[in-house]
Amino acid sequence: MTDSQNFKVTKLDAAQRQLRTAILLWFSGGDPISIHSLAYAAYEVIHAISKRHNPQRRDLLFDSRFIREEARSEFNKLLKMHANFFKHANRDANDTIEFSPMISETFILHGILGLDACSMPKSDEEVAFASWLFLHDIELLTQEGREMFANIISIDDFNEMRRMSKPQFLEEVRMGRAELRRLGQLS
Repeated sequence: MTDSQNFKVTKLDAAQRQLRTAILLWFSGGDPISIHSLAYAAYEVIHAISKRHNPQRRDLLFDSRFIREEARSEFNKLLKMHANFFKHANRDANDTIEFSPMISETFILHGILGLDACSMPKSDEEVAFASWLFLHDIELLTQEGREMFANIISIDDFNEMRRMSKPQFLEEVRMGRAELRRLGQLS
């Protein structure tokens, strides 16, 4: 397909593409503003579609059960603050904002969780991103999650993977999943 050919795309497909691009930029050390803009845009669509697809799905960011209902509007305004700042300039063209790129990781991770609620298969990039986060911040996992990691990976492999650079880690995940697909163990 060339850039000039028209094609059809669903909102969920567009969101998955944005999420994948945000993840690829994140793994390659890309621009944090671009990563955030893509991750937020993807999350916003995935959030809405996952709620319609599965009204009983786990809560994500905008509808977290940990936020009091009377505080939800203000909480969501804070979540949206950076993305809105980056894409609008009608009232604040000369303003600046302090930005922590870590919030982008939150949107990426919750985008992945939202896709899971839509019963979408995980891409290599999504698996790599979630795995990287969990390997480098094991406290994110529940006890069950930690036990799962302990049952599938040796401590030596765990430590070796933690020493990999982000690009190297992504490539290892891609190669490993390609081999699993070749063996028919992953679709």
